[in-house]
Amino acid sequence: MPTSSNLPKKLDPRVTRTRKMLRDALVALLEEKSYDRITIADITDRATVNRKTFYLHYETKDHLLQSVTDGILDELFGEAKAAQPIDLSIDEMQSYIAGRIFSYVKKHRTFFEVMFERKAMTDFVQYMKRYFARFYEEKFADIDESRLPVQKDVIASYIGSAYVGVIHGWLNDGMRQSPEEMTRQMILLNLQGPIQTVKNSQ
Repeated sequence: MPTSSNLPKKLDPRVTRTRKMLRDALVALLEEKSYDRITIADITDRATVNRKTFYLHYETKDHLLQSVTDGILDELFGEAKAAQPIDLSIDEMQSYIAGRIFSYVKKHRTFFEVMFERKAMTDFVQYMKRYFARFYEEKFADIDESRLPVQKDVIASYIGSAYVGVIHGWLNDGMRQSPEEMTRQMILLNLQGPIQTVKNSQ
């Protein structure tokens, strides 16, 4: 039984609030100018905290950006996991997951547009692909790989790359389609694959 000494410490609400203010300030500034032109002073002024407070929470601007990115992606996949009821088939599972993913990207549209435009993390696309791949690797953990014609990690990587590419294209196209329509198309591609989808239309 865990004792009071080894229980995880609850984060002080003031710390949580300050970190959120700093993260929100950075995201807002990224809408206005390129990442390399944003200074610590810009961030602290926008967050209405002093420089000393910034360094109590983050070592550098890059450290803050990493925290922002991890927070957004953790929340994205956390919502996808939480939204999934138990005992679903593979088809039903991907419908729940895809729906939550596209809705979340639309909700945080500005962040993803900025990051995909490479105003900040130059390797964001690869970073996001790895998040997707790890997510699906966990989903496929109980599947017997010996019965699959393709390795599980290859499948997870393929799906991750497909999602990131489709999301990027959706953003570049001004998000003209609704999250529901993007979910429908993504499910169809996952079920049939791009080549088979085209062949079925001929």
